Amino acid sequence: MKASIALQVLPLSQGIDRIAVIDQVIAYLQAQSVTMVVTPFETVLEGDFDELMRILKEALEVAGQGADNVFANVKINENKYRRDFKHR
Repeated sequence: MKASIALQVLPLSQGIDRIAVIDQVIAYLQAQSVTMVVTPFETVLEGDFDELMRILKEALEVAGQGADNVFANVKINENKYRRDFKHR
């Protein structure tokens, strides 16, 4: 099943470098083999639904390595007729 997710990670822990945690998550996401667009407010990924859910879980684990309290906003769209980002 083809899907896209929009992910916003917000490290809420005190006394940490929040930008560094976000940068670690983005670096992890960029190493994945899915179509991805980083925006100032969220990162959008497109690919197979199950693969995106695995990536989401692991991205939160990466964030949890740098912060003991992480909030994530996640939007999910499933569309079997969706075209890739590069076709828009």
